[in-house]
Amino acid sequence: MNTPWHEGWTDVTYPIFEGMTGWPGQPVTKFDTLSCIHCGDQAKVTMLHFSAHSGSHMDAPNHFMAEGIDISLAPIHVGLGPVRIAAIDCPAEVTPADLDAYEARTRPVLPGERLILRTPNSDKKFWLQDPFDKDYRGIGPDAAAWIARRKLALIGVDYLSVGPFYEGNPQTHRALMSAGVWIIEGVDLRKITEGDYEMICLPLKLAGSDGSPIRILLKGLI
Repeated sequence: MNTPWHEGWTDVTYPIFEGMTGWPGQPVTKFDTLSCIHCGDQAKVTMLHFSAHSGSHMDAPNHFMAEGIDISLAPIHVGLGPVRIAAIDCPAEVTPADLDAYEARTRPVLPGERLILRTPNSDKKFWLQDPFDKDYRGIGPDAAAWIARRKLALIGVDYLSVGPFYEGNPQTHRALMSAGVWIIEGVDLRKITEGDYEMICLPLKLAGSDGSPIRILLKGLI
């Protein structure tokens, strides 16, 4: 499952497929065939069974906030435009010190910017076929507060959740969401390096849903 290039755009969306790695305790991703051409039917029709938080996806505020809006109300402009990819070589959860170091070697992170973190999660070949890794690199609550203070438009990560697994996951989500920071998770950054890019990233318009799969494309800026 390679990441193809099309006229300068790189597809950094992980595919959704049967049996893919998902959050512990959630149903396994499954496809059912309702009709099949090879079985004599006139068309092939597939029924999809998977969490809204499978693979590459966007969280809606109502995922962790009772009064938050659902994914169908996500502003289109949040996923369209310039984005910064930051290489964060952290041994555990992302900390404010990691983000300070990124700013020091590049430039300050400004309000309204989009930022996606490339961590050691992306050094794995294809983690969606592996057992769920509870030691994935997420953004700790202190780093989430750092991002919230800078009023980013969007933050992205390269595993299934923006927050750490063992402790601080809800706090990370709520710190970001309460500050108006939109969250994308499961971005395929295996072939992407640190730098400035143009991004296309849109969720499905699923009324009432707390999240949605996304299709996300990046193009390097000269």
